[in-house]
Amino acid sequence: MTNEQKTAIRKMRLQGLGYRATAATLGLKVHNVEEYCKSHGLAGDGALVKLNYPIWCQQNNRCMVCGDKLQQPKTGRRKRFCSGRCRTRYCLMKKSMEE
Repeated sequence: MTNEQKTAIRKMRLQGLGYRATAATLGLKVHNVEEYCKSHGLAGDGALVKLNYPIWCQQNNRCMVCGDKLQQPKTGRRKRFCSGRCRTRYCLMKKSMEE
């Protein structure tokens, strides 16, 4: 599975699409999509994934935008994003949702 496919799976699941629709769109097996989703906090009903993904990211030290693993500092504030690019993307997404 390529990085582009992984990104597409995450985007589709956060939009509320199911395993079958996602697999058919990307030309993957349903089992592969399910396993990827289970290991990256995207498993379950699509509507619930939308609501629970930010909480899962926070509990498992993952970037809220791309889902990459974060290295948390020993002292100070906890990181929410892996890079400035992800932080900017999150701000733009949040701003567009408010409008």
